[in-house]
Amino acid sequence: MAYKWDAGFVENLDIVDGRQNDNALNNFVNAVNGGLDRENLPVDCIQPSQIVPQNVAKCTVTRNKYNGITTRADTATSYWWSGGWNTRGNGICGITYSSMQGGQTNVTAHSEQVSCEEGMLSITWKCQHWINSHLTVYNAGGGFTDRYSLKSVYWIIKVDGNIVYSSASYWANWGNVLLECAVPISKGNHEVRIEYNFANATDRDYAILYSNTPVYHWWGGTLFTTNRFR
Repeated sequence: MAYKWDAGFVENLDIVDGRQNDNALNNFVNAVNGGLDRENLPVDCIQPSQIVPQNVAKCTVTRNKYNGITTRADTATSYWWSGGWNTRGNGICGITYSSMQGGQTNVTAHSEQVSCEEGMLSITWKCQHWINSHLTVYNAGGGFTDRYSLKSVYWIIKVDGNIVYSSASYWANWGNVLLECAVPISKGNHEVRIEYNFANATDRDYAILYSNTPVYHWWGGTLFTTNRFR
């Protein structure tokens, strides 16, 4: 005997049109899956207490001082010499060519190990520096010379040994160094290294100023990293 269907009645909470309901549900799913932003979220609908700390990004700040060797300018062979009398107040201390392997060699200013989640790593380095841009205006053999050597320096950011940012050359005697970049990063520990590269020494620089005159100096800086999670 064939099955006899009972009469149906629409009751409360019954779905009359399933396909229409599915379309509405799919639209909601699409909005939730990667589409939630300030355009479709009411103001203050998510409170800080509802977000786990460091669930979106993690920041680190490292402030360091220059701990290398600085040398005082020799008043007898430096252009800071003002005529042979007592030059108190004219001297300056800094890094010599001998401390930088003669120039054109990357020198590490700071290195930091950063624990990352997969996503993006934003890096900011800031410091102040001084460049002795006129290195050979004094002739150590006696008298003065019209020769000079204009110097420059550029800075580099490396992640795991790979260059991710290289600045333009700085020429002014005094200035601020500000480097900023963002790179894709994988999960794990990564090395962020800040380096600088000073202009190469000429033969005359070696003969006159190699070991007794400051050519460059920076007073420490701040490294700020932000790891934004995927």
